[in-house]
Amino acid sequence: MVTAHNIHWGIRALFYTRIIWVLLHLFLLGYAYKTQDWTWYVVLLSCLFVGVIPQLVWMKTLHKPSWAYPVTELLFGGLFLISASYAVGQYFSYLAIPAMCAAAVTPSSRIRIPLWIWFSIIPAIAMAVVRPLSSFTMSIIEGFFFFGLGCGIWKILDTQRKMLSLLEENERQRQVLEHYAKQVESITLLEERNRLARELHDTIGHTLTSVIVGLDALSYIIAEAPEEAPASINQLRSVSRKGLDEMRNQIHHIAPEKGGEPLAVQLKRIAGEFAVHTGTNIEFQADGPDISVPLPITMTLVRCLQESLTNAKRHGSADYIQISLNIMLDSLSLGIQDNGRGMEEVRYGFGLSAMKERIEAYQGELKVKSIKNSGTTVYCQLPLKNRKAV
Repeated sequence: MVTAHNIHWGIRALFYTRIIWVLLHLFLLGYAYKTQDWTWYVVLLSCLFVGVIPQLVWMKTLHKPSWAYPVTELLFGGLFLISASYAVGQYFSYLAIPAMCAAAVTPSSRIRIPLWIWFSIIPAIAMAVVRPLSSFTMSIIEGFFFFGLGCGIWKILDTQRKMLSLLEENERQRQVLEHYAKQVESITLLEERNRLARELHDTIGHTLTSVIVGLDALSYIIAEAPEEAPASINQLRSVSRKGLDEMRNQIHHIAPEKGGEPLAVQLKRIAGEFAVHTGTNIEFQADGPDISVPLPITMTLVRCLQESLTNAKRHGSADYIQISLNIMLDSLSLGIQDNGRGMEEVRYGFGLSAMKERIEAYQGELKVKSIKNSGTTVYCQLPLKNRKAV
């Protein structure tokens, strides 16, 4: 619904100016007549009719510029000007303000130009009814001037409307960008929280599994070979300290100290430490040259290996694990196979889900196969680009 607040103040000013203009001409026509016969009433009623009808049409089209009002103003106002000038016997400038109003609300230049011509010609015709041909110039200039003034007003109003539209669009875009920025911030925080959760799960889970299994073995060592207990305690202390350091590194976003060593060396070292601390027989095999890969890819394979070793020992009670690293021209693959209890159906808990998310984030693939009482096999493959041979 159109309200006064939706209409430009310039249009409202023209709207009320036209009303005052019509009322003024009603008074002037009443004053110009010397005798109040039936023609007097006809002229006054005609002026009222010609003033009201275009005004009503304008009111109906205020919300959307249309050719209806300008054409109605031209037809009604033009015919009334000619007939009233003839009846009164003198010319009066009725079309001046209506012509300006019509030009100010004409939406198209294809309509505006013909209207401009006719609003300039009709006053000349009215002038010809009551005055000599020598007076045509003044009437043409009058119609031409006021319609041109209306065109200028339209241009000013149109420029202001476009400016307001641009400002509204800029505000809308600002709100969209602000909303998008909040979404990005929320997503970033969520991703960071999930990343920290995965990293802490892998590092703490891997370390605690090694310590728990080591403590279980320590109770047996104390009973059977007490002289070996100090060495086992020192190993468990070393594992605990490394786990604490890794946790601190994750919290402070610090990369591992040995991040520059070749991938095969890092994986073999992790497997060796796990074997020593848990008493598990681990066989490690690497095919292909030692390479240095980007830290995110390295950390992905390191976490996959740690999670697989932890699951094999904690859930599968495996005592033998075979690890194979294959380095090819365009990809890396890591396989971890154990002889644990296995399971009938592979269930993706937090650890496996985090592993899968990491690998898929780098367009990799994770496969997990398990057979009950026959162990589990974890296969990780990642595309390799711009690898650097050592």
